[in-house]
Amino acid sequence: MFLSKCLAAADHPYLMGVGGRKKNNSPASMQGLTVKSLKHHVALQPLFIIMGAGVLFVAAYVGRLARKSTDVNWSKMKDPVDPMSVYENKQFKMFNVGGVDHSNLSTKRNEPNYRA
Repeated sequence: MFLSKCLAAADHPYLMGVGGRKKNNSPASMQGLTVKSLKHHVALQPLFIIMGAGVLFVAAYVGRLARKSTDVNWSKMKDPVDPMSVYENKQFKMFNVGGVDHSNLSTKRNEPNYRA
């Protein structure tokens, strides 16, 4: 009953009627969100470009983390050693600041073999 009262309250003319909040806050009526108004407000153009580039970079980085990081296991294997062995002697971080050669790193640091 409480949920139905809340949902019925959202159909109030204050929200949906003529001059209501929903019509006043539509993207078409807000300045700077249509191409016509964006051409008029020249100061908003760099903001949209920078924010769009930032969103694209974040989406690309999160996608890269989901594909290449050791934190996500897409193979659904029960034994965690087998999927993680793919990352042995490979660089999975984005930047190699120290210039470390990862091709034989596990043998240099005498990493124990837990699979034996």
